[in-house]
Amino acid sequence: MKDALRNVNRAVGIILFLAGLGSLAGCATHHKPFELFDETTVIKSSTIAVISANSSESTVWLADALTRELRARSTFKVFSQAKVGLRLGKYPVTIKKGQPATPDKPVWFGKGGKAKVDAMEKQLKAKYLFVVWTELSRTGTSASYNVRVDANVVEYPKRRVIGYSFLSGRGSEGDAINKMLKDSAAMIADRFIRAAKAETRGK
Repeated sequence: MKDALRNVNRAVGIILFLAGLGSLAGCATHHKPFELFDETTVIKSSTIAVISANSSESTVWLADALTRELRARSTFKVFSQAKVGLRLGKYPVTIKKGQPATPDKPVWFGKGGKAKVDAMEKQLKAKYLFVVWTELSRTGTSASYNVRVDANVVEYPKRRVIGYSFLSGRGSEGDAINKMLKDSAAMIADRFIRAAKAETRGK
């Protein structure tokens, strides 16, 4: 019963978040919580680390929220953010975000970004790195912000980018933005876990 109620509450939260996404004219059709570049790609339930691509409060918050979602709901061996920081020494570091060459299948890494992530993996020793970015931009003179979330998943040792995320919405300062990021993490985790067929039994 608790699992059923949890799933209902999560679904309601996602529906409300999607309603917020729909308020951004012209953008709603482009939201992708997680998509594989190649549907034949097999994701193995192995080790994974979520990487905050910069030290902004929102990106660090999202990385922690996504880590918690994956640890609670999947069969992956998910590195905690503390473990990521311990293994890397200096974390987070800035991983530049660029303009994707193929907008419908975006690789978000800017110049030198992918090489930096590959170097991080040598220290982390994880099968997958889930790299996340956030962008917050104020809408006019109000206290409302446009919130954007982008992500790529890199598979090792092949060092290939296998999937991406893109979400955006609008929220006011403080708790509303945090809730939007939390809902984004839940949506991304839902789609990724489903793609990997790695949902924890009974969740």
